[in-house]
Amino acid sequence: MTDQTRVNWILQAFFTASATATFTPGTGGGSALVITPPYKLRLMSAQGSNTSNGTELATTGGYTAGGASLGTTFCAAPSGGTQSNSNLVSWSATGTWATVVAIEIWDSAGTPLRWLQGSITSITGVVNGDTVQFAVASLTVNASQW
Repeated sequence: MTDQTRVNWILQAFFTASATATFTPGTGGGSALVITPPYKLRLMSAQGSNTSNGTELATTGGYTAGGASLGTTFCAAPSGGTQSNSNLVSWSATGTWATVVAIEIWDSAGTPLRWLQGSITSITGVVNGDTVQFAVASLTVNASQW
């Protein structure tokens, strides 16, 4: 069972934060959950899974390890358990890229944490002078079925 209002609240807390936030566990113990924006979009040449990271695109040809910032506020306010990116993200290729098959969203902690992952329609044939971009609202976080 879930309550859509609570799901929207969780998404809002996690992905629209523009400053570091800490959530402390209750009496059961455990480590505090720290949200460390800005989030970064990483391009993957091999897709990971829900439990393992993918293989990040090689750091050559205009792509930088660790990805690109999704802006001060990653997502717009959620509605119906979904929300989308608030800012355009782009790279300018200065060489030939491997095929991109997936993306991952990571935070900016000292030891970054992966928050989201998913497949995309493959990006192929990127060469010097091309621009690879993800428009505003082109990345969707979907928790509507929680």
